[in-house]
This record gives sequence, structure tokens and C-alpha cells, in this order.
Amino acid sequence: MEPIEVFQILGIEQTKDERALKNAYRDKLTVTNPEDDPEGFKRLRMAYEEACRYAGTPDAEENEEAEPTLEDDTPAGQWIRGVRKVYENITDRCDVEKWKALFEADDFLSLEEEENCTTYLLRFLMEHYKLPTAIWKLLDEKIHIVQNAGAFRERFPAQFVSYMVHKCESGEEVDFSEFRGAEDADYDQFLQYYDRAYQALQEKKLQEAEQMIGCGDALGITHPVMEICRASLYEGKGQTAEAITLLKKLSARYPEDDLIAYNTAEILWRNEGRVEASAIYESLREKLPKHYMANLRLTDWYYEQGNYKEAKKCAEEILSVGGDNTFLETLQKINTELEREMKREYAQNHDPGLGLNLGWCYLQDGRTDLGIRTVRELEAKVPADRREEYLGLMTKLLAEAAEYEKAISTAAKWEESLEKKILRDTDAEEEEKDRDRIRQSHMIRMQCYRAYGYVQPEKFAEAIAEAEKAETGTPKDIGMLIEKAQIYVEMEEYERCAEISQKLIGDYQVYAAYANELEAAKRQWNAAGVIQNGRACLNYFPTYVKAYEMMAKVYMDLTHPEELKELLQQAKDNNVKSVILDAYEWQLTNTGLPQEQMNDAIDKFRKEYLSKLEAGKTIFYRRGLPIITEYLYAYPCEFLLVERGDFHNAAGCLEAAKADYEKALSTNPANPFAWKGLARIHRCRGKYDEAMICLRKCVFFYEKSGTQNHAWPELIVEQAEIYFLLGNTEMAEQFYRRYREMTGSAGERDRNRMRDFARCLACNDKTTEGLKVLEKAFVNVLDAAGEKLDLCVWCGEKTIAGNILTSWPEKIELLGKNTGNTQEYFEDYFFHLGWYGLICGSGKVAIENMDKALIFHKEDLSKKDDIADLILACILYGDKKKGADYAQALKACMEREDKSGKDVYLKYPKLRIVHEYLAGYYTATDEEQDTLLQLDKDCSFCHGCVHPVCEELEMVRILQMLKKGREKEALERLKEQMQEHPGMGLQAIWHRYHSEQVTKDTDPAVAAFHKEKPQPEKRGFWQRLFGKK
Repeated sequence: MEPIEVFQILGIEQTKDERALKNAYRDKLTVTNPEDDPEGFKRLRMAYEEACRYAGTPDAEENEEAEPTLEDDTPAGQWIRGVRKVYENITDRCDVEKWKALFEADDFLSLEEEENCTTYLLRFLMEHYKLPTAIWKLLDEKIHIVQNAGAFRERFPAQFVSYMVHKCESGEEVDFSEFRGAEDADYDQFLQYYDRAYQALQEKKLQEAEQMIGCGDALGITHPVMEICRASLYEGKGQTAEAITLLKKLSARYPEDDLIAYNTAEILWRNEGRVEASAIYESLREKLPKHYMANLRLTDWYYEQGNYKEAKKCAEEILSVGGDNTFLETLQKINTELEREMKREYAQNHDPGLGLNLGWCYLQDGRTDLGIRTVRELEAKVPADRREEYLGLMTKLLAEAAEYEKAISTAAKWEESLEKKILRDTDAEEEEKDRDRIRQSHMIRMQCYRAYGYVQPEKFAEAIAEAEKAETGTPKDIGMLIEKAQIYVEMEEYERCAEISQKLIGDYQVYAAYANELEAAKRQWNAAGVIQNGRACLNYFPTYVKAYEMMAKVYMDLTHPEELKELLQQAKDNNVKSVILDAYEWQLTNTGLPQEQMNDAIDKFRKEYLSKLEAGKTIFYRRGLPIITEYLYAYPCEFLLVERGDFHNAAGCLEAAKADYEKALSTNPANPFAWKGLARIHRCRGKYDEAMICLRKCVFFYEKSGTQNHAWPELIVEQAEIYFLLGNTEMAEQFYRRYREMTGSAGERDRNRMRDFARCLACNDKTTEGLKVLEKAFVNVLDAAGEKLDLCVWCGEKTIAGNILTSWPEKIELLGKNTGNTQEYFEDYFFHLGWYGLICGSGKVAIENMDKALIFHKEDLSKKDDIADLILACILYGDKKKGADYAQALKACMEREDKSGKDVYLKYPKLRIVHEYLAGYYTATDEEQDTLLQLDKDCSFCHGCVHPVCEELEMVRILQMLKKGREKEALERLKEQMQEHPGMGLQAIWHRYHSEQVTKDTDPAVAAFHKEKPQPEKRGFWQRLFGKK
């Protein structure tokens, strides 16, 4: 290591000052944890040793007392000379009996000298810490390193003690028995070269890695770990074949070496040798069931092979430790495949065990609503030996779904059941697991009570009580202690927060605890504490945003512009982005409106920009964003963050809106408006469970704080809509009823909501009541007739639909006598008659009737949806001439709207894709249409839609498959969608391919399709849809 690199690592100028070297080393030790960053710790140690040699001094000490030398004639000094002698010979260093003899020596066993020998030994280990696992285990047995860690930290650097504890518990990764070389060779130096070679390879510094490997070779020592580095170097230089050959030779020479096996598998996996690699991973997993990378790779491998059950077993091992987003996506795919199979089996036999397994899948996928419904059905059926599992799963589902009250009560039942089970069982291993489950039940209750505490502060004490019941006095407590300290901050018990934080830092080296100290200092208006703890946070976590924000506020409030500029530059250097920091930077050179004028300014902004943006005039987003941003910069607070988030949301800029809402919640987790905004974002993205959780939190914080207002009915009906989207029509019905009760006649006349309510009732086999709901919502008898007909056609009540159609002309004639104009009413009648034909009757008649309704309205922008429906009919029944004519009309309408400057599709982005597809059906190429349909991936769901899958997009996708001749695939997709989401467009395609006009003998698979119908579900809605002609 060159001097310039040495001093760069130490962070000081080049010097021979021993004290400066020691201080620099100690400073770096405080931010280099050997457990979290073992390679960084090794590089720091090497740099310090090189600096000591450069200074012309022996390896310097790490605390004020000097390491004993060979000239030390005290009993402890004489004893440590024996330790050094054993250490310096590699064979003796690995010999447990040699070390045992040292601990059995009179000097060590002497009551007067044992403590001195232990102290000398620890000082020696600070400089000579390369030991095999067996020796670390022996050291722990003799001087109780793990047990006495707290006392040792008071006398030795905490990082050094943590390093020893880690080695005693986890062992040394290098197998010392595999060293080859002279007994008195410099093995420590070799391991330093290996560490540096490994680090260089991680950083893609191939030249440095090659140099370090060469230095290791020059010592006359060999070890498989250095050969693994050599293979990695070959691969990095493009010599992949040589790398694989080398690793295979190593595997043959050391067949039991897991590290060699793993690295061989990895290089094969990366280089098209997945079959061979998977076999190695399987043998590794058989030997080490929790091997992280073996389980990770086999999760992918088994999924690719269609072995979903084995993939899930491997994934669960990863899940117990934690996986990245890519892994979680794979897990979701695995669960989707397993769920499909399990749902089929569960529907047939209703096996409670299978239901529980299905519930676990739903929990892992975040499908909490379906999980709760599935598991709740099992309450009376679950076998006694799985009762505790049932209660634990339900507790976790309820907590995840933000059903706090239910989660608390279920967690208490879970704990009670586990306590009884422990009394019954005698298996010690199972008892340990059950004790851990009881701890989980307390942790869940702690988190639920904490949520309550934001609106009912007395609940924080109950959260603390649950935390204390969960304490074990071991590192298992770390997560709980962090949360406990945060709760004490909310309770304004800052001294208790400090006690826990110091314990986390001192005993466990959890430096994230400084963030709790920082928050406590901010709450106490302790400027010095904010700066001190903020700096401590940034030493360990240079990208921790809150530290920058809180320190920046102190500098701004106390008028320290230079310090503020320096801090802001540090944030930029670390690529830290924050709207709050942007605000403080803006305030350095700007001033905003006086605070007393802000309320009027916000009201004016809503009228002049937000309302016009919501009406589709997107130009007002570009005009209004700088204004609302300036308000936020002048007064960076949660209120204005939500205000700007709502503005982003109205423009469909969901990521920007999400960032503002989440920033508001980082300031106040109980802000109901931010939760409401997040709920709408998740809903637009089709993440309905997440939307419901956010909305439930919004309602919870509204309700518990006693701040219910005019927005309350809107929150109720939004929950109804999301329940409908989740397929939970029973709960949706309950919330629609609550909405009607709260709003009275105004709610009953809310046409869009009541239309959805009527469909919800139809799904619950209450079509007659749904028709009455529509009659109240649509006062005009003909409007009501159209809505009622749509509902009956949609849900398969074809007899009622026929009766409505029969009586419709008489009502038109009667109304015409009073108004003198019946054309508009007859056009509406003909159009509905056309839809009835598409789903229940003749396609040709359907086209004729729709054409009658639209013949004079091809340029009417308000008729775009109807024109699109007629194009669908023409496509299905081969009327190319008429279809092309109306497709051109639809295209012209869209072009005129685009030129108007108003984005009518702003809230309906998926509908635009559908209309563009139908407008281009007869003129665009297949490639152009395929590209158009791909745009759906980046589209949000249409505003107010209560269909979990865009039925119209599914319709045009199936049309595209049919157009390209992929009939078998199209009809399979149609069948699948009809079972779940039978929209009217899909029903029209279904009717077309079940009608007698279709030739059924072209393809056996297609012919079979025409004979099949989706398996009816238990509800009459589906039976009406598929069971009647």
C-alpha cells in the first residue's frame, strides 16, 4: 500500500507524528464497524500498520497502555511471550491443544495474574487477530468474550470488542487447515494481501488485485481463497474459461469446501452454466439449509423450471433474512402460480390447512383483504394442532391491513393459545419457537398502540408496556429498542430515549440510534444537540436526509448562512435530495408572502389553478407549479407539502405527489390528508390493498382525533369503491349503505356512486334492490330505463332486460306528447337496443340499431364512447365498411379535442389507449397497435373506476390477438377474464364466439372452447351470466 493511499484511508496529511496517527486511527474506528464492513475494517487496520512502519515506530497501541514486550518480566508478560510463540507458528496457531496448555499454565490459573493475563491477551489480539474458528471458540470459553463484552468495551475500543464477539459467534471464514507454506511464513501478511485483493476485485480495480495476488505468491504461501480471487481476476479480464477451469480444479481438490463450491456455482451461473450451477447450489442447500445465495439462486431456478413449491421453500429462507425488490417480485410470481393451484384445490375440498397456506401467500403478496376473508372462513374449521398458526396469521394480516383494534384483540388470543400450548408440549425446540411467537404478538401490539398514540397519547404507555414484555436482553431486541426510544420521544420522556439510545450504541453498535437522539434534541429546541447528533448521524449515514434538514433549520433560525451553505453543499456532494433543503437554499436569497396572507393566497391558487387543472386544462399545471412551490419554499411545512402533492396528483404526476405526501408523513405520521393522497395514488396504480390500508389510516386518524367534517361521507364512499375493486362486495355494500345514510337524498341522487352501488348489489344477488337504487338516482324515467337495462344486461337478467326494452317505446311516446320531441329519446333507445343485441341477440341487428342512434352524431364529441362501441360491433361481425367509417369519425373527434388544449383523458389515460386502438383498427399496422397497447404499463387507472382490471383494455387486447390469428390464445384469455371481470365488451366477444354463426370445426381447441363455459361461482350473479341462454 503506497503512503499516499495509507493517509487517504486515515483521512490525514502524511506525517510521522505517532499521536496524530493514533488519533486518526481511533476516529476512523468509530465509523468502521467490523461486523457491518469487515473489509473496510481490515483496510483501515492495514493502513494504520503501514503508517506506523512509515513513522519508524513499531505497531502502535490502541489504548493508552503499551502492549507488553518480550522484555516484560511480569508473570503476565512471560505468559504472553508463550502466546506470541504459538501465534507465530501457523501449525501451533491452529493447534487447540497448544492454546489449552497456555490457559492451563500456572501464570494464567493464578488468582493474582488471571486478570492481568486476560488484559495482556486482549492487547495482543488487537494487533494479532487472525485466528481459526476453533481458537476463537476456545478463547470465548476461557475468557468469556461474548459474556463480558460490555465490560471489555469500557476498557478497549468498542469496534475491536465487536469484532471479537462476531468471530466467537460466527467464526473465521478462512479455513486455516487449507494453508500451504512454511510454518514460520508471514501468514498475517498473506491474509492482508488477500483482503486487499478481494476488496480491489469488489471495486473492479483489476490492476491492484493482480498486484496483491502476486505479493501473496511471493510469500510462498497458497490458500484456496487467494485462488478464488485469481479466478475472479481471470473472469474480470475476460478469461472466463481459465477461471472456470481453475475453480473446477479447486473443487476437485477440496470437495468439502463450501466457499469454493459457491464461487464455482456463481461463475457458472453468470456464464450460461445454470444447469451445472443449480446442482452445486442444491448440494450446498442440502448441507447448509439456510445458505443465502444458494436459496436465492434456487428460488429463480425452480421458478424457471415450474417447480413452484420448491421455489417457495427456498424463498421463505430468504424472506426470513430479507430480500431486495427483484426477489420480492419473483416471490410474488411464485405465489401467483401457487395460489392458482391452491385456489382450485381449496374450492373443491375446502381443506383448512390449504386455506392457511393460501393465507400465508396472500400475506406475503400484500393482498391483505383477500387474506383476511380467506382465513376468517377457517375459524371454526381449523384443526386444533394449527389453531395457533391460524391466530398468528390472522394477527399479522389485521396488523398489516391497519385494522388496529382487531389486531390487538387477536394478538391477545394468540398469546393465550401459545401459553396453553407450551404447557401441553414438552419439545424444547418448539417451546423456544413459541416463546418467540409470543414476543411477536407483543411487538405487533406495541406497533398498534403506537399508532393509537398519535391521536390518543395515553396509548403510548400501553405500547411501552408491550415492548417491555417483548424484551429478551439479547440482540433480538434491537428493532424493538429503536421503536421504544421513538415512542419515548413522542411521550416527551427524552431521558429514557437517551438511555435506550446509549445502550443501542454502546452494547450493540447500532448507530441509527443517533437519529432518535437527534429527534429528541429537535423536540426540546436544543440547537447544540441537533448539531451534535446530526453530525454523529452523518458520520455513519452520510445520506440521512433528516439530519441535514434539522441541522439546516438550526442554521437558518440562528442566522448562520455560511454554515448552512456548507451543509447544503455537503448534501449535494452526497447526492441527497430534499424539498426542505431546497426551501432553505431558496430562503437564503428570497422572501415569501407574509404568513398572514398565505391562507388567502392558497384559496386563490385553488380557484385559479387547481380547479382548472382538475377540469383537464393541463397548461395550468405548468403555470401553477412554480407558484405553489414558492409558497412551500417560503413555509416548508406538512400542510403545504400535502397541498403541492394534491396539485401533482391532479396532473397525474404520481411519483412527485407520492414524494410530497411521504415527506409530510415523515413530519407527522398522523396526517390524514397525506394518507388520503397516498390512497388515491395507490388506487390509480391498481394497488388496491395498499390504497385501502392508506385510506383506513386516514379514517383512523380522522375518527380518533374527533375531527370528522364534510369530508367524512367522501371517505366512506371511497372505502366502498376500494372494497368493490378488491372484490369484497359484501363490505362494499355496507359502506355504500353508510354513505347513503350519511348523505340522505343527495347521496341517493349521486348518479355515478349509485350506479356502482347497484352493480355491487347485483353481485350480491340483490338485483331487484339495485334497480330501485337506479330509479331513485335517475329521476328521468327514460334515463332510469337505460341504466336499468345496462345493469340487467351486465349481470345476465335477460328477462327483465327484455321487459324494459318492450315498454321503453311507449314511455318515449308518452313523454313526446308533453315535449313534442322524441328523436333524442329514440336514439338512446336504439343504442341500448344495440347493446342488448351484442350480448343477447343478433350482431347484425345490433349494428343497425347503433347506427340509427349515431348516424347524425359522428362529429359529436360527447358521443365518442358510443362510436367506440359501434366500432367494436363492426369488428366482431365483420362490417368493415361501416366500422372504418366510424373509426375515422372517432379519430377526427380525438384530433379536434387535442387541438382544443383541454386534456379530456387526463383522468382516463387507459380509455385514451382504447379509443386510439379502435380508431386505428382498420388503418394502423399490427406493430403500431402492439406498441400502443404497451403504453398501458405506464398508465394509471381511470379516475373513479371500480373495475380492478381495465375491462375495455382487456377487450382490445383480445381483439388484437384475434386480428393476428392467435384465436386459441385469445379465447383462453377471454375465458379467464370472464371468470373474474365480465365487462360488457368482453361479454359481447363471448356472445360472438358462442353464437351459432361461428364455425366450430376449424380447430379442436377452439371447438372445445365453444362448448365450455367458465365454472360458475357460488353466487347467483355468475350463474345468471353463464347459466342462461
